[in-house]
Order: sequence, then structure tokens, then C-alpha cells
Amino acid sequence: MIFSIAHAASQLQTTQDQTTGGLSQLFADLLSSIPFWIAAVVVFFASILLAKFLKSIVIYRVTARAKHEMKQEVIILIGRSVYFGVVLLGTIIAFQIVGIDVATLLGFIGLGLGFALKDLLANFIAGVVILTQKKFHIGDTVKVNDIVGKIVEIETRTTQIQDFDGTVHIIPNAEMLTSVVRNFTQNSFRRITLQVGVHYNTPLKQAVDLTLKSVTAHEEVVPQPATQVLITEFGDSAIMLEARFWIESIAAWPKIKSKIMQQLKQDYDSAGITIPFPMRTLTLDSYDKNLLQACGLKDQPQQGNVSVPQEAPSQ
Repeated sequence: MIFSIAHAASQLQTTQDQTTGGLSQLFADLLSSIPFWIAAVVVFFASILLAKFLKSIVIYRVTARAKHEMKQEVIILIGRSVYFGVVLLGTIIAFQIVGIDVATLLGFIGLGLGFALKDLLANFIAGVVILTQKKFHIGDTVKVNDIVGKIVEIETRTTQIQDFDGTVHIIPNAEMLTSVVRNFTQNSFRRITLQVGVHYNTPLKQAVDLTLKSVTAHEEVVPQPATQVLITEFGDSAIMLEARFWIESIAAWPKIKSKIMQQLKQDYDSAGITIPFPMRTLTLDSYDKNLLQACGLKDQPQQGNVSVPQEAPSQ
């Protein structure tokens, strides 16, 4: 019995000595590795500063040699490639300094973050595709879903579109690739349509010729493709004309259209061409004395119906 107690005490003392030795060795290893961790951190942040510097140098050199002929999106892609390449190299060197196996670490990171960062990686790859393709560029006016505006920035993960009231919409790059994107500036010219109604008493040839002359006189309207003025409809109150003219895609078409409408109204007034209001005819029962009295028509003859033209406000 006494022997068993002594043996147990001896084993406990041995375990305590091993634990103390292990902790001492752990702290000793940590203290000895601190300089390596400091060096790794310094290398990592130095690589970030170096990446920013090299990115600016490369963009400056590429821009200067290209003489503004290279697309802005290609320059952005080159700058980002240099930046991320230098940072990645610095990160690998930092891991090697502290003795971390980069291949094993990347395997665990890829396995653990593959699902969590699926959308982020998809948007990043989509951003690279957008920058390398020529479907749309910074400065283009596009329509994505219900958003119409100008592309102001193509970032690593998102594309920013500013609409005409100044609101900036941030759209994931993956959505820019999967959605239907209407690019209004892909073509050199853009067609604008303007509809106007003239009175039925108006000579149509005069109205068509005057409309064509008024529209083509604007300096922003290009001669080719040629401007057209077509008669499109015999409306309830007017004969509808449609002017189809072309301007440069990068021009501010709402302002141009507004100026053309103002000048067309002045030319119509000078030529005596009327843009009529919608007209309605009310037929009153001549036998309804109360109604005639309310309308101030009590002295009208009592035979048949009474028709009173009445202007209706424009819809």
C-alpha cells in the first residue's frame, strides 16, 4: 500500500515536471519567434506601400506611351494586376519568414472560404471580364434593369452608375454580366423621336416641310443619318407628325430635344400652324328644362338636341 502511494506520487511529480518543461519551451519558442513575426509584418506592409508606388509608376508609364489611345479600363486592369501581384508576393515572403507552409495554408483557406466568398469571387472575376471586354466603358450611358445613367466607375467588385438626377447606383459586376444591358453610346449616333400634332385645317406638306427645316437647323442634329418627318396618325383632335433625327451619342439629348421643341413651337406660330387642344362635343337634351337652365340655355329652341363644343384640358 505504501509502495503504491509512493509510486503515484512519483508519477505525479514527473507529469508536473513535464508540463512545466513544455510550457517553458513554448514560451521560449514564442519569445524566439517574435523577431520573425515582426519582420513578417514589416514585409507585408512594405509590400503594400511598394505595390501602390509601382501601380502609380506603371499607370503613368503606360498612359504616357499609349498617348491616350489605350482604353481607360485596360489601364485600370494593368494597375490592379501590378498592385495585387506585389501584395501577393509580399504575403508569401512574410509567411515564409515565420515558417508557415503557404501551400497548406492556401489549401485550408480555399476550402474554408470557397463557399463563404463565392459571391465575392464571382463579382471579382466578372469585374476582370468587364474590364477586358469592350461591351461598355466608363462614361457610357446604359440601362440596366430599370436604371438608366452613366457609368462612372468599374471597381473590383461593383460597377457604379449615376442616373440623371445624380443618384449613384452600385451594381454587382456579376449582375452586369448576367442582366440585359442597353448601351446607348455604343453606336456613334443616337436617334431621337419627337411627336407633335397639327390642326386638321393645316396643309400637311407645309407642316412636314417646316418641321423638317426646323429640326435640321439645330446645330447638334447630324446630317447623316438623315432626319425624317412622317405622318403617323389621324388623332381625335390633331394629325400627328413624328420627327426622327440623330445626334451624337455622347451629347446631352434631353437638352437638345427641349431646344428643338421650343424652336419648333416658334416656327409654327410664325407660320400660323396651330397645335390644337383636344376637343369634345357635349350633346344636351333640349327637353330637359332644368339642365338647359343650369347651362344658361333656357332660351334655346325646344326642337331636337343642342350641341355645345367644349374644350377639354390636355391629357
